[in-house]
Amino acid sequence: MAIPEYLYHYYELENGPFRNITEEGIEKALAIQSKISNGFNSKRPPNYIELRFGLEARLKEQFISKGGKPKRDDPFYLMLGECEWAKSWYVNPGVIKIPLSAFKAEHLSFTYPDSMVSFQFHNEPKLATYRKACNGQIFLLSEINDLIDEYGIPSEEKCQIEERLKYDKYIEAQVWDDSIVNKYKTKPNPI
Repeated sequence: MAIPEYLYHYYELENGPFRNITEEGIEKALAIQSKISNGFNSKRPPNYIELRFGLEARLKEQFISKGGKPKRDDPFYLMLGECEWAKSWYVNPGVIKIPLSAFKAEHLSFTYPDSMVSFQFHNEPKLATYRKACNGQIFLLSEINDLIDEYGIPSEEKCQIEERLKYDKYIEAQVWDDSIVNKYKTKPNPI
């Protein structure tokens, strides 16, 4: 199966693209989260910020152990391929589409599916129904072909048909460098 050629970044138009809630520390993150009252992101659990900081430390540690070379403490989150469902997260969604080929492999990691979901499946016994061997770990660009060959590309259609695939909505890409992202920050695209 072919790897999607683009990474997609969905965001709230009012706030702008490539904003990571953790990039300015835990106090600022808690303050930001407390102000989100609309859209999918307003439904996060009370301990979301603590979970996010812990997860990002694990992601970075795994990425480095596999040879990744992060230039940031926290990644930017994108999706490998388009995901219509992600638009529902925002009141006024925007999207930025960047060719996968624009990035250096040493600055990219991936999780199947979303990183929070993947690690929860791996850690929580009560979620065993949804667990796959790929959960709880990151993958490098060089591993994406094999990952997609084994599990396929997540889709909304598959999520609705098979209960065990209910949360497999996309493959998340973590970008650990600012350089390419900065070139696209000023090109917001309303949906």
